[in-house]
Amino acid sequence: MDRDRRADDAADHWMRLLEALECDCAGCDGTGWTLNAQWREWQQRATELVAVAHAARRAHELRPAQVPGPVPDGLAGEPAIFAVVERAIADHMRSRPAEPEETVCGACGGTGRQLTPAGHFVTDLLARHGFVRNR
Repeated sequence: MDRDRRADDAADHWMRLLEALECDCAGCDGTGWTLNAQWREWQQRATELVAVAHAARRAHELRPAQVPGPVPDGLAGEPAIFAVVERAIADHMRSRPAEPEETVCGACGGTGRQLTPAGHFVTDLLARHGFVRNR
């Protein structure tokens, strides 16, 4: 039983040391993957188009109550802006980038981990004494 406890304590010390030397990569939040720049731009544009569609819908729903007299062009039924926005969204959906949506994180090389300042200190110390890093 005492041997198991010592082994658990040693493993706990190693885990704390590793946590002090490495942390989740800031570039990918520890996943090892990042969103392709073209996809990021495409998604941002899609979000903007959806926001425009929602704003147009809200503006149409908030229009004043029916006013007596002739209805100005474009206000009878749904305004033409809806058709324009829907066409823009459809065109945008067809223009999806051909590249993969995610790419390997350049900051961590796909490991999802990066060195802390203490980790850099230890690797520099080891390099000064002849140890080499594989990547």
